[in-house]
Amino acid sequence: MADHVRRSLDDLRTKWGDGPLFAETGEVVYEQDGVTIVCGYEEGSTADRFYIVKQPPFVHAYLELCERFRGATIVELGIAEGGSTALLALAAAPEKLISLELDPDPLESLDEFIEAHGLRSVVRPIYGVDQSDRAGVAGAVDAELDGDAIDLVIDDASHILAATRASFETLFPRLRPGGLYIIEDWRNDQVFRDTVTDALENGTEEEREAFAAQIAEAMLAGTAASPPRPLTDLAVELVLSAGSWGNGGFASVTFTPFWIAVERGPDPLDPTEFRLAQVYRDYFGYLT
Repeated sequence: MADHVRRSLDDLRTKWGDGPLFAETGEVVYEQDGVTIVCGYEEGSTADRFYIVKQPPFVHAYLELCERFRGATIVELGIAEGGSTALLALAAAPEKLISLELDPDPLESLDEFIEAHGLRSVVRPIYGVDQSDRAGVAGAVDAELDGDAIDLVIDDASHILAATRASFETLFPRLRPGGLYIIEDWRNDQVFRDTVTDALENGTEEEREAFAAQIAEAMLAGTAASPPRPLTDLAVELVLSAGSWGNGGFASVTFTPFWIAVERGPDPLDPTEFRLAQVYRDYFGYLT
């Protein structure tokens, strides 16, 4: 039984619906110590069976990341139904895992999992933290780490440009040199629009008419709004920053279908002052 409709999942459905980006496979993708992780875009995790809002190939890439960062200090943004938190706790065996979640209500199934596996001092879920709140994110993480550096950050939270940039600028300076910052689902806006375009160009006449009617209804109701700038803007900012900064700040910036991986370079960074806009200049108008 679901604790309640998690705010993060509700926000995802509001933005993306239940379409092809979040197909519910029901596939078991990981099992360890009596805990099963299942791909599913739904509520209802229990202490021994968690839903993870990712497709199976994504989870397999996640497991490779866990192997690379076994025993690491990890910060995760976005808990949802707890599947990724449980997976990281089991597969990566972290020294510490700090998981921040927008929803203020604790996930009972995750608390039961932590207690059952003796992970109270290792896995630290913190609820009611908005990733756009720089002071809130910094305060929550710093209180847990007591000055220690982070090895890995995984951002699977809002996927909103300004909020994602804010948490990146807050936490990236807290990575150790060689640490990795993961920004998931950076291409969702592009994929979503490709899907809509394909439906309009190649769908049946009935499908196109239904879609046009939905758009007309939204416009008449005043609910149709100009879309916000996509998360791909941040991808461009990271490329421009890498071009201006060299490997002193970013040792590498890697793009995959699943995420952007930014590896921290050796340059010192002020965690209170670091801003991407101070690193690059958009000479060629990529963001205008």
